[in-house]
Amino acid sequence: MTITTTLKPRLRERDIGWRPIDRQSSFSTILSVGGPSCFVAFPRRGLARFCEGLCKAGGFLAGASLLALGAHAASIRSLQRDYSAVVRPVLQEYCLECHSTQKHKGDLDLERFSSLAEVMKHPRVWQGVAEQIALGEMPPKDKPQPTPAERQRLLDWVSHALDEAARQRAGDPGPVVLRRVNNAEYTYTIRDLTGVASLDPAREFPADSASGEGFMNVGHSLVMSPALVTKYLDAAKDVAAHAVLLPDGIRFSPHTTRRDWTEQWLAEIRGIYGQFTDQGGGTSVNLQGIRFDTKDGGVLPLDKYLEELLEERSAVRRKSTGVPPGLSAKYLQTLRTTLNGRRPNLLLDPIRARWRAAKPGDAAALAKEISRWQHVLWKFNSVGHIGKKGGPTAWMEPLTPLQAKQEVKLKLPASADAGEVTLYLSASDAGDGNAGDFVVWEQPRLVAPGQPPLLLRDVREVSRELSARRERTLASTAKYLAAAAEADSGRTNVAELARVHGVEADALAAWLNYLGIGVFGPAKIEGHFTTTYSNANGYAFISGWGPSGTPNLAANSSDQHVRIPGNMKPHSVAIHPSPKLAAAVGWQSPVAGR
Repeated sequence: MTITTTLKPRLRERDIGWRPIDRQSSFSTILSVGGPSCFVAFPRRGLARFCEGLCKAGGFLAGASLLALGAHAASIRSLQRDYSAVVRPVLQEYCLECHSTQKHKGDLDLERFSSLAEVMKHPRVWQGVAEQIALGEMPPKDKPQPTPAERQRLLDWVSHALDEAARQRAGDPGPVVLRRVNNAEYTYTIRDLTGVASLDPAREFPADSASGEGFMNVGHSLVMSPALVTKYLDAAKDVAAHAVLLPDGIRFSPHTTRRDWTEQWLAEIRGIYGQFTDQGGGTSVNLQGIRFDTKDGGVLPLDKYLEELLEERSAVRRKSTGVPPGLSAKYLQTLRTTLNGRRPNLLLDPIRARWRAAKPGDAAALAKEISRWQHVLWKFNSVGHIGKKGGPTAWMEPLTPLQAKQEVKLKLPASADAGEVTLYLSASDAGDGNAGDFVVWEQPRLVAPGQPPLLLRDVREVSRELSARRERTLASTAKYLAAAAEADSGRTNVAELARVHGVEADALAAWLNYLGIGVFGPAKIEGHFTTTYSNANGYAFISGWGPSGTPNLAANSSDQHVRIPGNMKPHSVAIHPSPKLAAAVGWQSPVAGR
């Protein structure tokens, strides 16, 4: 190994510069020696001593540098002298007969090296000359041979010249060929830039060929062809398909579809919440044939937090040891502040009383009591209905058990002896006394599906009216049956039939409905579905007819069983009516045309 060091013979004033740094630091001055890239920090009081030592060291290093330069110049003069006096005559006598400028057998011309400078420009040629002479292959066996002494002097001179050429070119790698990255370098670079370890952009590239040295990253072997440029462009398109546009930039995902991106982000969010939550704690529901467990994986382990606070408060652990893994420090502090609070609260005061009396081991019972209040104070909605018109706005919605008005419904039991049914209504306080509490029972009434509400005050009068009407209707049974027979024969005007037979029109309509005689004619079609939709609820294979809401018609063209939120079986058609409009499908026969 050759190490070349350049030293200045003496330290000049312009080679030393001072620059102040932080005044609070004990090292308050920086000295720049030999240029801006070399800095030395030292105390202010040591500046004079440092400069004195530096000058002495500079004088010593300068002397060493002069000796090195003198030795180098002497070596060059020796090589030049020996080349003219020893090497050139040997080449002239034994080599130039075949390797002259005129003949240059083996493409070797030794006659062109007229000086040492020419020799130093082509060290590779002289390296080959030395190898051939050392192996005894040159001069050929049938040609005049140099003496062993001449051969050795020639080899020594060539070795000395090659060493000198190496010292002159120390640190120079030679010509650097413009090269591309190989397949492995390109793949790992893309993975590092995108953060996606599954990307393989070079999978369609031709395999890299090894050069003569046996390596696949040598510039001479890393060529670029038009076909490879096309493959680079295709690979760039594949990588760009993994880019996800964000409001503040981009990120890369292992997936290329919006649905997979959503699933990936949801998995990351679940992973964050999973560090601080437990599985379970939900209720199983059946949504159109598909069972779900609500709140699965999203329940805080309240018993663990309470147990941690109880142990922290007890004599078992007087000194805090930090928040255990899996518990949130922020939530733990919030729970600690809430339970130790002194501000009166109708809901929290009973729980605080139990908390103050609890001991380590009572966390499960205390958590169970708090959980009951959680179910009262929060409503958990179906995620699939969030954001729809008239639907919930969030998964969890707060509720309040304190209301100024509450509707009470009670199904009246049938009386065994057909006598009167007695209903008792009572109210109590909320645990804070009944001073100033009043309850007013408003509009007690009877309700039935499809009927208007009946106030209790009107029950006796309505009962008398119903009894009288029942007697009139039963007395005219023959007339009603005659009108029904005529309606069954095709006459459908109820009002006209009631006038002809002398009966009440609404009672006749009730008779006809009871007897199953259709008097209202065919269904009236008020319009058709004229608009189409696709990608229902994010499924590309769900499309149909109708508005964005209901009623509509949907078709599933896949083999999957999904909810939109309606239950769609594979290769099926479904109709969704609205609360006020019905939806019907008619099939026209391709044969009869009706």
